[in-house]
Amino acid sequence: MRALVVVCRYLGDTLLATPLARSLADAGYQVDWLVAPGTESIIQDQAFAHAVHVLEPKATSTWKTLRKLRGRYDIACVTTPSDRPMLVAFMAAKQVFALAVNRPKEAWKRRMTKASCLYDDMSHRASYAFDLARLAGVPVCRDVGIDWTEDDSAHVHTALGWKPGTRFVHIHPFARWIYKHWPKENWRELLAQLLESGLHIAITAGPGERQAAETLAVGLPPDRVRILAGELTWPQLASLSHQAIGYIGLDTANTHLAASTGTPTLAIFGPTDPRLWGPWPNGFGGRSPYRRFVPEGMQHQGNVMLIQHTFGCVPCQLEGCDRHRESRSACMDTLAVDQVWQGWKTMTS
Repeated sequence: MRALVVVCRYLGDTLLATPLARSLADAGYQVDWLVAPGTESIIQDQAFAHAVHVLEPKATSTWKTLRKLRGRYDIACVTTPSDRPMLVAFMAAKQVFALAVNRPKEAWKRRMTKASCLYDDMSHRASYAFDLARLAGVPVCRDVGIDWTEDDSAHVHTALGWKPGTRFVHIHPFARWIYKHWPKENWRELLAQLLESGLHIAITAGPGERQAAETLAVGLPPDRVRILAGELTWPQLASLSHQAIGYIGLDTANTHLAASTGTPTLAIFGPTDPRLWGPWPNGFGGRSPYRRFVPEGMQHQGNVMLIQHTFGCVPCQLEGCDRHRESRSACMDTLAVDQVWQGWKTMTS
């Protein structure tokens, strides 16, 4: 039996679809993926990813993908209701299970699926993976995340260069879009507090963020701070988080990954609705781990502590105060270091 998991969005979406792929693989399916460009590396070489296909944005590439995958699968599970991924799924598989939007112009998709579930703005994105597994008639695996090997862990230990048993925090202070950023001076103050408490720090970043990471670390003791910018694979990043006593990061795929490893994870969120996108706590069994808003600004569920500002507009679910991804978010710029520090102490006490 062959199954196709169709995501075609961002890294976080791909990671949150892993319970679906695990469920299908556990049920005996050979599982292939169809994903957006740049997201394939997070699932490459995983046991639940036999092959990973990339759906390029050009129309000519879409037709090539259609011809390549046509009729190859028994089932396809589509985690986004967008037109192109749905079209490929209908051509690739005998039966399609998908998310559906309740609008008249989307009716053709609902009619062509074997079964569908409603895509709305009230459910956590990981929960759709569980829904699709149930629609496909397979036992539901609720484990979000990817696997790493002993070699991955050994590589991380060598990259850190610290003696075994060193207590360190994994920090990922970057996100793809400006509206998710926390001010640099806040990060520096937080790093100083972590060092004063006796901890070491591992800072991860993308290849293009090394200079920014080095700027954050200026003046900090080099023997206690490691910068790993673009040096680790996704499984190695997962192992790094797992080896740390805790993780602190922004609204980004790295934070979802850290939460999936079971390590105590502090997520600093801005305008994003945590009910939909909060990091999924390891082993959580409910529909969504979070409420839309809490007056105290801290939500603790399982191994995850989620921090947000208490402005009345939070979460607005908009891309910054100027409504575009390169704009700043006041709820991030004015989020106090003391609140984040208190969240860290509460989570790790």
